[in-house]
Amino acid sequence: MGRISSLAMAVALGLGWFGAVQPAMAACVSLSEARPLVKAGTIVPLISALGAARRAVKGEMIDGNLCGDPGNYRYVVTFLGTDGRVIRATINAKTGEVVGVK
Repeated sequence: MGRISSLAMAVALGLGWFGAVQPAMAACVSLSEARPLVKAGTIVPLISALGAARRAVKGEMIDGNLCGDPGNYRYVVTFLGTDGRVIRATINAKTGEVVGVK
């Protein structure tokens, strides 16, 4: 492997594929843990949050998870886009607003 290729590989491995060290993903919450949060009004139900996500992303939902920690819960919803790409929408679980799409 050439010198430049070795350097590029070291940078990619050391910094992550997108150029920065990716933080560890916060733990996701089980359905049995999410129900009391919805009942207490701490978070909105996933079905309520999906309306905003479907307006932001064109495609079919294939997965949805509630992740985070108290005070910072978010839904991570995975879609199969109409163009065949996998798209993830992040939704603030307290407000139901989309905060990111990748």
